[in-house]
Amino acid sequence: MNKKSLFSPYTKDSIHPGFSIDCVVLSFYKKKIRVLLNHFDISDYWQLPGGFMLKNESSDEAAARILASRTGLTGLYLHQFHLFSDPARTKMNQNIAYIEKNADKGEPVKDIEQWFLQRFISLGYLCLVKYDNVKPQSVKEDQTAWFDIKSLPPLYSDHEEIIKKSLDTIRVMLAIVPIGKELLPEKFTMSELRKIYEIFLGKTMDRRNFQRKILASNMVVQLDETKSTSPYNPAILYSFNKEANIIDCSSFLP
Repeated sequence: MNKKSLFSPYTKDSIHPGFSIDCVVLSFYKKKIRVLLNHFDISDYWQLPGGFMLKNESSDEAAARILASRTGLTGLYLHQFHLFSDPARTKMNQNIAYIEKNADKGEPVKDIEQWFLQRFISLGYLCLVKYDNVKPQSVKEDQTAWFDIKSLPPLYSDHEEIIKKSLDTIRVMLAIVPIGKELLPEKFTMSELRKIYEIFLGKTMDRRNFQRKILASNMVVQLDETKSTSPYNPAILYSFNKEANIIDCSSFLP
């Protein structure tokens, strides 16, 4: 990413008034669910990858553009999950601080005040990615990094609430969508898949019972390969069944 203003490429004339985009990007790495956040050098808070919808694009196009600038990836799995419209959702003192600290980096303060201090509703997008595919895009004044979903830094505005809502959405989706398919590499262990469900559900699942039900669901197929991390009892590898068109994930949920 090149050096830029906090508000680049947005101006009062280029954005759709009062409408913003916030993206919850999740991955699975070292037995933890991670969320992608970014931090501007003039801010005291980390925040979700987000921005505004330009007048000449749809919300889906805006979300894809924002995520490409943060992850370096296109064609990502995107799911609209909630419209955040609480009139008090924006902490205006944080926005005022942004303007004051950004005055010498971008547009004149007078121009920014006309649109950045208004009320914004935000459309939340959920994005599931494979950790190794993402190369977080950063420059000195705008850092992007992964955080454990259970250990978050101080967050901007209502972004903690947005993350919580995305996790509620995933818990509903677990019964009908093979979530692990978007988070795991092509070959994975049963314990890795089980850990994903345990984190999202917030509970421990019986190892044998989970494996039995997963295999019965036809979601995954067992491979004639093992993970070579240990010479003793190496873990069997699995992959998602590419031929299964419909999968009932509810059968292995508690």
